[in-house]
Amino acid sequence: MKPDFSRDVLFEGRLTVYQPREGYRFSVEALLLAEFVRFRRRELAVELGAGCGVISALLALRFPGARIVALEIQELLIQALGLTVRENGLSDRVFPVKGDVRRIPLRSGIFSAVVANPPFKPPESGRLPPDESHLLARTETLATLSDFLRVARYLLKTGGRFFLVHTAHRAVEVLCGLREFGLEPKRLRWVYPRPGDEARFLLVEAIKGAAPEVRVDPPFFIHPDSRPGPEPVSRP
Repeated sequence: MKPDFSRDVLFEGRLTVYQPREGYRFSVEALLLAEFVRFRRRELAVELGAGCGVISALLALRFPGARIVALEIQELLIQALGLTVRENGLSDRVFPVKGDVRRIPLRSGIFSAVVANPPFKPPESGRLPPDESHLLARTETLATLSDFLRVARYLLKTGGRFFLVHTAHRAVEVLCGLREFGLEPKRLRWVYPRPGDEARFLLVEAIKGAAPEVRVDPPFFIHPDSRPGPEPVSRP
């Protein structure tokens, strides 16, 4: 049966994304990460777990000198990724590759940037998505956070940069893990649904082999004009 994809036009027609109508579809954190990334003039980059290609396509449009390998393991998403790349005229700058993060089919130490929006949930945590595509994309069924960090270190040149988005609930695990794998956090940004809410996401830029010292960007509010909710009532 031929896959059923939606054709979604974003940013007033500047980007067209194909993604499965059923199963995993990209979420707001993908757009947040694409905005957070800063590429240099001529960047050789790789996105781990590229899904339908929304992040790689956005980065290629924002940074025309970049060349991006978009690695994805799921066949359905690889097909959507290929459609996204072709529709946006990016075939000479974004290169879909089917592959497993745990058995990386790419050479070590040749990339100056790695980008990742990995699964947020351990497979044993809470309610799991009902369909396989969503399950594989949102839970650590096929690859854990440590797998993504290990591969980022493997792929990056010394001095190369790793851009990551993750849930704020696992921030300590993220930051400790980055340092454990020789990826020093250098820039952080907390993302909040609205003023007064708890942080929802953490955006990190880390550098392979860098010395300790970190900069924290101003917070980002997904809905900046929303009023904060009422203060919780304290009980004696």
